[in-house]
Amino acid sequence: MSIFGQLKDKITQYVDVYVKLLKINFISRTSGLLSYFIFTMIAMFIAFCILLFVGLGLVEVFVNLGASKMASFFYTIGVYLLLLLSVIGLRRPITRFFASAIIKVLTDGDEDEEEKDEE
Repeated sequence: MSIFGQLKDKITQYVDVYVKLLKINFISRTSGLLSYFIFTMIAMFIAFCILLFVGLGLVEVFVNLGASKMASFFYTIGVYLLLLLSVIGLRRPITRFFASAIIKVLTDGDEDEEEKDEE
């Protein structure tokens, strides 16, 4: 075999290993992102259930304070409306928080690679 044949084999092997490494990194980042997404969905479902039952409890509190059942529901809607307005008012910090969390999940492997390259 000539030196060019050996060089060609080494380059082919290097490219093959590099492509496999890219696939593994893609799978790792995708699985990290999907696990974060699934965790967020579960947390949102639990938060929805909590808000639902807190709302029903709040209606009962207003009824015990002397309001009618219908007025209690409207008071609870008012409380939820205030909560919604506060979330809308804080949308920039909330979106920054989630964006930074997603970026952290996506770039988590990059720091490990940089440490390995430095050694």
